[in-house]
Amino acid sequence: MTESVTAWAAPVPTIDWARLGHVYAVANGKGGVGKTTTTANIGALVASDGAPTLIIDLNGQGNIAHLLGFANTELDDHGRGLFGAITGGTPLRPVQGVRDNLDVIPGGPFVRRISAAVAGDMMSQESAPSVLLSLADSLQRIAHNYQLIIIDTPPENPLLLELALCAARFIVVPMKTELMSQFGLRELAGEIRKMREFNEYLMLLGVFAFASGTSATKVRKEMTDQIARDLGADNDVMMSAFIRHSEAVANDMTKYGRVAHELEQEIANNPKYWELRSGTAKSTAVVSSTSKPVARDFAKLAQEILTRAGARRAEMIEQGVWP
Repeated sequence: MTESVTAWAAPVPTIDWARLGHVYAVANGKGGVGKTTTTANIGALVASDGAPTLIIDLNGQGNIAHLLGFANTELDDHGRGLFGAITGGTPLRPVQGVRDNLDVIPGGPFVRRISAAVAGDMMSQESAPSVLLSLADSLQRIAHNYQLIIIDTPPENPLLLELALCAARFIVVPMKTELMSQFGLRELAGEIRKMREFNEYLMLLGVFAFASGTSATKVRKEMTDQIARDLGADNDVMMSAFIRHSEAVANDMTKYGRVAHELEQEIANNPKYWELRSGTAKSTAVVSSTSKPVARDFAKLAQEILTRAGARRAEMIEQGVWP
């Protein structure tokens, strides 16, 4: 058997959980439900409001770099930094200044190699905890530089999800209203319970509907009731904010490397119809006007996430259980 590249002979790291109270993971066991889009938009939006923010792309596709417009540039390390931190304990070095107040730790192909690289260590009860807490250990060394840290998690990769859950304080779950998306939530709930062995402060902050029709009020109400039954929780787990469906805005984000509130600012620069028709337009780039309401959706979601987290923190401080 090939020896693991990791060196987990060291004792399990001691995590100062007080340093990680502002770490959020966007998670769902199912793919295609808006985790990456949510991570990029919330992170960039909070940063635009002046709060130093770090986005961590714990995903082998590396799509955060595409949504923020630096994919395949010298800033994009394709996940090398994350691979080194998790498998070898090297310090995390975020890409700085992706936007004002916004740093990013990119994902990509090297992130896909993490699971195989630590497979041997994960089979040992002695070394597995060190692996699971490796991201938390790396983050606690730089967390003081940020007011918000938000992690994009991959679907169908249990280890990478577990790394995020062992580092995060709050879990935010995007879901589509389809039933299959709810199956992913059930799987995630099981992972949260399991990872509390290593991160006792981990909590499900809330669930929200992603890519939902603006008139689908009844469908969202039914989803709220079903989630409450599945999780054995009250309806408070479901957030009131939701992100409307818009393929045009989703395509524009990837095409232009800008998130919704940035696209909204570009609407005024769209060429007029008569300019396009006559061929006199200086640019043929047209940003979807739907980016404006989508940007407002993300603003409402960001506000609700931060308000909920603040309330949970206050409750735990009052109870004497906040680290």
